[in-house]
Amino acid sequence: MSEITRKNHPEFVKYQEFIVNHPNYKKLHFTRNKDNSVRWVVTGKSAEGQKRRKWWIEKCKEYDIKVEAGAFAKAAVLVHPTKLHTCQICGKSLQIEYVYPNKRLLSKIKSEFQVEHKAFEKDFFEILDELAVEKENLKKLLQIFKASAETVEELKIWIYENHTKTSSKSFLSPGVMSNPPDRFDGFHSDGNCCRSKSDKGRHKENLQRYAQDRRVYENWADGDWKMADRLMGEFRKHMVSPDHIGPISLGFCHRPKFHPMTISANSAKNNRMSFDDVKVLIEDEKNSEPVVSWHSKYLWDNLKNRVRNDTDAVKLSFLMRTNLHHILTVFSIIDENDFRDFLMRFLNLDYSFYDYKFENFDAETGTYQTVVRIEKKGKNQDNNTKRYIRIAFESLQEYKNKANRKVRHWQSQEIDKRIEKMLELLKIKKQEKAKIELHEVLKLLAEELTQEWEKASAEN
Repeated sequence: MSEITRKNHPEFVKYQEFIVNHPNYKKLHFTRNKDNSVRWVVTGKSAEGQKRRKWWIEKCKEYDIKVEAGAFAKAAVLVHPTKLHTCQICGKSLQIEYVYPNKRLLSKIKSEFQVEHKAFEKDFFEILDELAVEKENLKKLLQIFKASAETVEELKIWIYENHTKTSSKSFLSPGVMSNPPDRFDGFHSDGNCCRSKSDKGRHKENLQRYAQDRRVYENWADGDWKMADRLMGEFRKHMVSPDHIGPISLGFCHRPKFHPMTISANSAKNNRMSFDDVKVLIEDEKNSEPVVSWHSKYLWDNLKNRVRNDTDAVKLSFLMRTNLHHILTVFSIIDENDFRDFLMRFLNLDYSFYDYKFENFDAETGTYQTVVRIEKKGKNQDNNTKRYIRIAFESLQEYKNKANRKVRHWQSQEIDKRIEKMLELLKIKKQEKAKIELHEVLKLLAEELTQEWEKASAEN
């Protein structure tokens, strides 16, 4: 189908207008057709094509790119304001960077993990999150890429630096091929979603599946984890790393609100809060938003209003993390004494039976206009629930074995007495009274760490 006779998808028309009016393309030559549409395509040898070529040469010089074969393609990626290109045929947006698994990698994923994905269904960073729900899969991924990393986030950074930024064709490919100066933005009009199809007027339904954050199960976190996972996926489609304002690993909720960051910046931040983070969390609470999980709320309430600067925020981060270690140790004691049914009441399983779609998502701010909630019932939802339960209790099993890891436990003997009383109540099936005792344990854990804060403050 020729460029002239091909009907432009409405989303592609919007994309054209956005691009030609963006300051990044200032002075790049274009004209309009009689119907006022953008004359998007010119031949490189034409007078108009030569004007565009001159512009791309200047851009290469601006970015310190040697003008040689492939130089314009490198400049096209750097110039592009969103790194998302809209397909002229189907209107789908695909990333222009090398983030999609090619046939070779898709084949390896199928053989190694018994999971099948279709080309350009999702980028590899999203697939990586799904695969890494199982810890043993990380080792396989490291072997495939011949990479050195300790965590999933470190592997993402390694892949981005060694494959995406270098436009490596060994495992990853872009969502659209380069074509400067012929196409105005420097990319083919049709995305790789449609290039190989004979019937290009139709496109398959977007079967995008989003990342699942294993930490919500491991840390027994509150919050609508399904909605939060889906929102994380929206960020990652745009190659933006969603930062938990209150980290799950510190006892905060897995809630659908994130700060957009780069992958490397998010990794560098690690499990630390800034003073600004604390202020946002406090303000959200004033607006009746739950921000911290029920089990960690006592320490948060004791100390949140004592944070005055970033140093205090980091100190609170450390204490919140220590507190969560203590809490999960208590949970592991309950599990070890065969009272798993008591713990089950604290798992948020109902969220598995809903899904969400976000409308007008803005990756730069992390905001969206509306969210659509969809009730789901089926095998996939049942499997999600089973996975949640399995991972949650696996994390407690690890806490049973932490005696050799030099994890500091509480000092108060009163806490031990309360735990024993709680277990006695569970033995005689007094679960509600046992729950009251559990809360007393959590209060004492928080009080012990609050005293540590006060002691450190007095010494300073």
